[in-house]
Amino acid sequence: MDRMMKNLLVGLAAMLLLALSACGGGGNAGTPVLGGGTNGANPTLTVELSTNTVTAAAPATVSAKLLAAGGAPMPGQVITFSTVNGLGSFSSTTALTDASGLATVTLQPKAATSTGADTVSASATVAGVEVTAAIGFQLTATNVTIARFAADATTIGAYGQTALTVTLAGSQPGTPVNIAVSSACVSKNLATLTPESVTTSTGTAIFTYRDAGCGSFDAIDGLQASVTGTSATATVQLTLTAPLASSVSFISATPPVIFLRGSGFVESSNVVFQVRDANGAGVPNRRVTLEPTTLAGGLLVDGGAVSVSKLTDSDGKVLVRVNAGTVPTPVRIRATLDGTAISTVSSNLSIAVGLPSQNNFSMSQGTKNIEGYSIDGTANTYMIIASDRLGNPVPDGTSINFVTEGGQVQAVRTTEVGADGLSRAVANFQSASPRSVDGRITVVAYALGEESFLDANGNNVYDLGEDYQDLGDVFIDRLYNGTYNLLEDQFISLTTGGTEACRVATSPLLQLDLSAPSRTITNTGAALNTCIGGWGRAYVRRAVQTVFSTSEARPMYGVSLPANATVPAVANCPRPLTLLKEIDGVDHGYTAADVPVMRNYYRFGSADLTGMPKTGVVFLIASDANPIAFNPMPAGTVVSVVGTKGLTSSVDGGSPVPSTVSPTGVAIGYGFDDTTDSGTITVTFTTPGKLSTAFSQFITQRTQGVACP
Repeated sequence: MDRMMKNLLVGLAAMLLLALSACGGGGNAGTPVLGGGTNGANPTLTVELSTNTVTAAAPATVSAKLLAAGGAPMPGQVITFSTVNGLGSFSSTTALTDASGLATVTLQPKAATSTGADTVSASATVAGVEVTAAIGFQLTATNVTIARFAADATTIGAYGQTALTVTLAGSQPGTPVNIAVSSACVSKNLATLTPESVTTSTGTAIFTYRDAGCGSFDAIDGLQASVTGTSATATVQLTLTAPLASSVSFISATPPVIFLRGSGFVESSNVVFQVRDANGAGVPNRRVTLEPTTLAGGLLVDGGAVSVSKLTDSDGKVLVRVNAGTVPTPVRIRATLDGTAISTVSSNLSIAVGLPSQNNFSMSQGTKNIEGYSIDGTANTYMIIASDRLGNPVPDGTSINFVTEGGQVQAVRTTEVGADGLSRAVANFQSASPRSVDGRITVVAYALGEESFLDANGNNVYDLGEDYQDLGDVFIDRLYNGTYNLLEDQFISLTTGGTEACRVATSPLLQLDLSAPSRTITNTGAALNTCIGGWGRAYVRRAVQTVFSTSEARPMYGVSLPANATVPAVANCPRPLTLLKEIDGVDHGYTAADVPVMRNYYRFGSADLTGMPKTGVVFLIASDANPIAFNPMPAGTVVSVVGTKGLTSSVDGGSPVPSTVSPTGVAIGYGFDDTTDSGTITVTFTTPGKLSTAFSQFITQRTQGVACP
């Protein structure tokens, strides 16, 4: 009797729990329980089940919602889940509430054979107050098996599809069961299953299998169906058809430019093709023959062959390495799918010379005349444009060395190819000691390259008998005259070590000028043997001359006074200033023996200008105050003029002073009014450094004084 009473009490308890939670189906909220009292100031917790009948094949989702006293969601709070009788298990015993205050876990039986009823309990502690909620559920044992797993078609074409049907045995109508299907091809992303799992209450589930090119790798795909929470499984095999190759595509050439064999630069490129099917997917394990369309200069593939045959990889790609020959040329690689007429050719690959050539080595400066004779830190720049013998940019990172006899220049710069595809290197410079007395310094840039030659037969290789340059040692040409001064010029000791006499090229296209200093002739007239005796590698070079102009002006008339310049007495005639001959970049003012050629110049304002017309122009030379040389004012120097009362004046040309190595002319316009026939014009020179010097010139319409001899 005691046993019967005990069983009756357990049954009544279970029925009571079910009545409190819900009648039959799922989705009913449990009754919240407030720990520590039930006043309205505490948060509330509710719990729900997606279904009140839980099986191993159809787990339930437990949803707990935490709200503040005012009804606002409480995110970021920890909810703890448990079962009263321990019949269920959770995907996790704790979960964090989201922005809506909701936390979810999955509930399933502890064992597939478990039956009976139990209670889910959820709890949270907020500000020291524990809130709880509970809901009951029913456990049903799972004895489901797979009666049939079949495909509508077991052999499918490339990228084809078939329907899969799973039929269960032992399932109860209305009881959900979860079925999943897996596939080796799906796991490799070479096929798809739609859906991958199904929850059914009818005992039947249908899936769609679609091939995505798996036949290229596996002829058979093994599929497995399984019932969640049980050991029930079934398998089916699908025979797959490999997709047909329909095209060969060029993918890339890396790098797109390589350089001649032996140049010292990158000499090989990886060329990639891809075999594709009609859907554009790569086809693996297909043999492709690769061969260059030209063998100019001994071009090879993969280091030694004129053609290769390779299998495509898992992506349908095949790679061949192109090795440069001795001739610059565009390169095309033909890729042919073996056993077919399907082929393509590469693009975007070329072989360049690489080394800078002497004739293609160019140097320029930002400013030819800087205010640097007595000022430190005046900036300048020197730009090198280096090209190979065909005018193509040399590779990125080609080193350019800079040296100078005066000031400070960056020692080494490397070429960079800009967004325009062209290559440059720029060195910064600043004025500093040492400074030459004539205010002129030489800057030399050089790089390892090759001598220029005239390619008579067009094979891009020097052949014996072709005209070529013969470059001797590099030196800093102090006087910028093309002659090596044994006492003054700085020899740049490099590694070429030529000991042969230097020949002079026949063609004027190959002859050297002052911008290419070659140490072949000394100032004593003696020849130096510094060449290699033939065409070859050499240090290509360029030189420019920069003027360190003074901040003080010294305007002059030239080598003679104007015809109308007079003075009161012969004894007071202006004395000429003896300077070196004008330096213009070609005629440096020195003889071959370095003996200065002197010229007489007359200072502006040293003699009165008489018998001048009412209106006219006075011409002067804007030269600086160098003690021995005839140099320009600094570039950017502004010339201004004012006249005395009754004498108008203007600068009609020559201001500001341009970038130049030679002094420039300035035209000063003037005009007398009707009440004035004499006056003075004052010309002021203001440099970029804001230093000014002024000079006055007397002008009269009257004829007076004695002309100077």
